[in-house]
Amino acid sequence: MKQCINCMTRLPRKEVTEVAWCALCAPCLRVVSDQMKLVHDRPGGAAVQIYRCGWCGVARSCGVGWRTRCQVCLDDRSVPDPAVQKIARRLELDGTWRENSEFIAATTVKIRLAKYFQPGWTVLATDVHGLPWTGFRWLTKSHGTWGRNAETGEVALLRHSRGEENLLYLVRYGKVLKFGRGNSHRVAAHVELGAVPVLVLTASSQEVVVARDRLKRLHRTEMVSMRTPVDLFAVLPDGQDVTDRCTPG
Repeated sequence: MKQCINCMTRLPRKEVTEVAWCALCAPCLRVVSDQMKLVHDRPGGAAVQIYRCGWCGVARSCGVGWRTRCQVCLDDRSVPDPAVQKIARRLELDGTWRENSEFIAATTVKIRLAKYFQPGWTVLATDVHGLPWTGFRWLTKSHGTWGRNAETGEVALLRHSRGEENLLYLVRYGKVLKFGRGNSHRVAAHVELGAVPVLVLTASSQEVVVARDRLKRLHRTEMVSMRTPVDLFAVLPDGQDVTDRCTPG
């Protein structure tokens, strides 16, 4: 027996279909049968297609011949995942269970997209195993993160953007805070995706790495409630405040 990830109904293996890495029953599959719209077919000859959700507009990469669905949107047959609701309580979200779940999934996608931002490219779509149901990445399986070159229009697979990672940053996405390390382009990507810089410190790369790791040990995750005291200076006392350089306008 297998279980539909969306409605939790247990069914014989032959009565479920693999969709977005998970098993869906036929009724749940019908609900989203016309949800995703193809926008890029086999870019550069790769065995990948990029779809955009007709409900919310978020895009997702998918293997040719695979079935997929939106990484953010749930539906009327979806049931709450206790693990996601636990995350929502930790983040002190005050919406309905579905609003909280979709908010967590949308923020997870934005954080993933920001990691691949690089000058001269527009990040188009990614693929996070486990969304929209779990609110976080289950496994490392993915059809990749794809972007479009601003000069040539080429759509290609993007590599993780690293560069000089000497910033420790704290940004706010709506009702939650996200801290991390990266370069100026990484922070700019978060801002482009709707985040507001709270504090950005610069120091040597080694100091920033150690400081970020201390924060992760303290908070266990890089996404926390807005009410959580995240003190960057406590872990990076010699850091220089460069927040003004990362604030739009």
